[in-house]
Amino acid sequence: MSLVIGIWVDIKKLIKGENNMENKPTKKYIVMSKFNHSDRFNLEKQFVNRHSADMYVNLMIEDREYEGIEYFLFEQSHDYQHEDPEEKNWKDMVEVANG
Repeated sequence: MSLVIGIWVDIKKLIKGENNMENKPTKKYIVMSKFNHSDRFNLEKQFVNRHSADMYVNLMIEDREYEGIEYFLFEQSHDYQHEDPEEKNWKDMVEVANG
């Protein structure tokens, strides 16, 4: 019964705009791994800053849990859901160029 009550409390907070997810920083550094013999990447972890991602990979390399695994860092450089107000719309730039 307490689980149901907890879910409804969370839903009420979402409706009121008291979502805790909005206060969390974006994890824009993504560490992925790939085995040498494969062409598929596997998600390892996501991090708020590059230093933490680098430290994680260094620990994983030291641990040597798997043979033939490579690690890669991907960085989110643009959020397609949120427009930057200072960036011009590309359509506007084309119209200005064409006169």
